[in-house]
Amino acid sequence: MTYQSAVRLLDSLVNYEKQASPRTEFKLDAIRRFLKLAGEPQKRLRNVVLVAGTKGKGSVCYLLESALRGCGASTGLFVSPHVTTVLERIQFGGAPIDKRAFSRLVDGFRPLLRKQKVSYFELTAALAFEAFARADVDYAVVEVGLGGRLDATNLTEPRVSVITRIGYDHVQVLGSSLTAIAGEKAGIMRPSRPAVISAQDSVARAELARRARQTGAELVESQKATRVWDVESSVSGIIFSVLGALGAGRVRLPLLGRHQVENCTTALTVLGLLAKSDSRIRFEPVVEALARVSVPARCQVVRHEPPVIVDSSHNPESGAALAAVIGEVLRQKVVLVFGALRGKLIGRTVAPLAPWTEHAVLVQPDSPRAADLPVLKQAFGRFDVPYSSATGIADALRQARGLSGGTKPIVVAGSFYLAGEAMAILAG
Repeated sequence: MTYQSAVRLLDSLVNYEKQASPRTEFKLDAIRRFLKLAGEPQKRLRNVVLVAGTKGKGSVCYLLESALRGCGASTGLFVSPHVTTVLERIQFGGAPIDKRAFSRLVDGFRPLLRKQKVSYFELTAALAFEAFARADVDYAVVEVGLGGRLDATNLTEPRVSVITRIGYDHVQVLGSSLTAIAGEKAGIMRPSRPAVISAQDSVARAELARRARQTGAELVESQKATRVWDVESSVSGIIFSVLGALGAGRVRLPLLGRHQVENCTTALTVLGLLAKSDSRIRFEPVVEALARVSVPARCQVVRHEPPVIVDSSHNPESGAALAAVIGEVLRQKVVLVFGALRGKLIGRTVAPLAPWTEHAVLVQPDSPRAADLPVLKQAFGRFDVPYSSATGIADALRQARGLSGGTKPIVVAGSFYLAGEAMAILAG
């Protein structure tokens, strides 16, 4: 099977990430039957770190993988959605799986699809489990797709469960209250195993604590387990002092935004727990590895003079984090290229960005779920932000460059899909 054929097969499956209407029903029956036919690869994984959350889960996954690899461990990383290519979803040693290996995996699972249909996401998760099991990786860092309790990744047996900051996203599916959303995320907790949580709203924290007691999980709060102080932020990244189970010292991240300090605190707390049974995990190699970490489409600077930043922010929490980066690092208003998906809390995501937007170029991401331009116009109009509309991301970037005049920063935000489209053009 060629790589193109493998991608076509995946694209033929139901892809809830791209459906015009959001998925409203979740069950694990299909993927559970499929994995059984595949020989239960998820049960052959030795050390799984399963990461859920509304904001920061992808960054925490990249931070963990980088640190573990820097300590000499073999790693597998499963993340979603991808930014530019599906190969990004399955990574070994910090690099995407190669096309040939990916195609062989898909070809091997093709007969199983005739017996049991699964979705696009479910198949990619199964492919990752099989790939990591075959490679016998020391650690599999796995990002939950949506929610937690009924996500395909929750069929793994995590050694450590991680829940990053919880906020309002996918409310049609997970519920409209923080209590309901936290309850779904808490579904990844396991009896007698650590459940590391990032700093949380008091309501979400209370529900997570209740679910941990109910499950019998050991609740570990990262902001209590790992202290952070003396944070310095600049266009080249962030530097801060840290004290935790792993050690103490200065940590540098080549990432923008103080929110990454919280993500790093969570990752360091997890690493401190893993170090109890793995002498390779030490503070010094962890710090060295984190200084080289790269997290795609998370406040990523892809061009200079003027700065062009691509961010996947698509909910109120990530919108606020991006606004903080603009205010602290760029310190001036920007030309904002913005596009979002239907069903997202667009107004609340735009609100913190509006004061930092000189002009917004509104565009629909290449997705059946793309929010209509009148909806975007209404959101920015409420905050009296000047805006124009574009026919596509290439046109939007052209407009943005003209509005920038070669001096004003350009920021692309609102959707993973828009970020991917922008990265494909800007990398060319």
